[in-house]
Amino acid sequence: MCLTIPAEVIKIEQNKATIKSDREIRDINIAFDKNLKIGDWVLYISDVIVKKIPTEEAKEIVALLKTRPQVSRENLSQKFQDIIKKSKTEELSEMEIIYLLNASGAEKEVLVQEADLTRRASLKEFICIHGVIEFSSYCRCDCHYCGLNAQNSLAKRYRFSPEEIVENVSRAVEAGYKLLVLQSGEDAYYTDELLEKIIKEIKRQSQVFIFLSIGERGYDSYKRLKEAGASGALMRFETSNQALFSKIHPADGGINPTGKNFKNRFEHLIFLKELGYYLASGPIIGLPGQTLQDLARDLLFIKQNKIPMVSMGPFIPCPGTQLENEKRGEIDLSLKMMAVARLMMPNVRIPCTTAFETLFDNANEARNRALNAGANALMFILTDKKYRADYKIYPGRDAALNELWENYGLWRFDESFKMLKERLNDEL
Repeated sequence: MCLTIPAEVIKIEQNKATIKSDREIRDINIAFDKNLKIGDWVLYISDVIVKKIPTEEAKEIVALLKTRPQVSRENLSQKFQDIIKKSKTEELSEMEIIYLLNASGAEKEVLVQEADLTRRASLKEFICIHGVIEFSSYCRCDCHYCGLNAQNSLAKRYRFSPEEIVENVSRAVEAGYKLLVLQSGEDAYYTDELLEKIIKEIKRQSQVFIFLSIGERGYDSYKRLKEAGASGALMRFETSNQALFSKIHPADGGINPTGKNFKNRFEHLIFLKELGYYLASGPIIGLPGQTLQDLARDLLFIKQNKIPMVSMGPFIPCPGTQLENEKRGEIDLSLKMMAVARLMMPNVRIPCTTAFETLFDNANEARNRALNAGANALMFILTDKKYRADYKIYPGRDAALNELWENYGLWRFDESFKMLKERLNDEL
């Protein structure tokens, strides 16, 4: 579910302990563990200790979450300072967002630091962990950036049986996951009736929030799946620039059934919210032909439509697709998008996506950079290993290194499900 910065016990008095993290020193109730000693390391929520953790591994978590060194704020332009100050109390304009996305050098570093400060002030130290189960690599669409597109002869195809989906979810829940994304290409094999049956069986067996990332299926389909027990939907709008959208989703004048319709995509976002889905959406950063103005308008669209989870990642060219020879998205621009999103929307959930992780040699470095730029969630791939390598929406996925995060971010008790439910309701 969520983890917090580990803290060291530095003082004990009756049922109270004083704990110290690299963020704060505070008193906390220790009634749950009378054997707690000075020097022990713990995880805690508010005024309650969740569990004790080994010293060596606690320090490893601290290192992974460590804030980057502060950069001198001397010689920053007055315009930059004014925009940062304005972001704390007022809406930013399109031009001001573009200015921040253009930031370089010390201004870029300060932008990222401001986002980190905003995240900690608004969300404390909660960093949420979600799982993704990719149950089918079949897709009817021809999206030019995606490795699963129907025209990609290099793509390897597979489908989970309903029983495999339920089993994969059960294993994840047993490990402590409370929010899982069921993801696939747009695969007509999974009818509404079949998906409804799968979701109901998952909800019968497990206490878990199910998010769907299954493409455009229409209002009636999503209404039925919401009633079956789905809680959220992940649907990237990819770009709010209609001309750019059409370039990566050519529809051949409406003749090609695999083409995507810009109007239909955005209608889906609207009715998903109306149906009560917790919506995750956002742009692809660095699409060929995309401008900073496009990205600024993407962020304004997210804010204006009150999308609670900002899911965005860099463009990663994939072999076998029409865009395989294009330049991939940039680390710095991805970080600045996270940072500006956090300044504009202090309370939204911003995941470090697996696409962002592919820009680094080490997944934990990517996670550290993203969390220090305002992100507050991690997405781990939990697809059964015999299929995982074949879900190639882009190359270089699944850098793993999840175990340590899972040990301290997944709490195996019923109260954690209730806490997540309350947080999701608050965010909605």
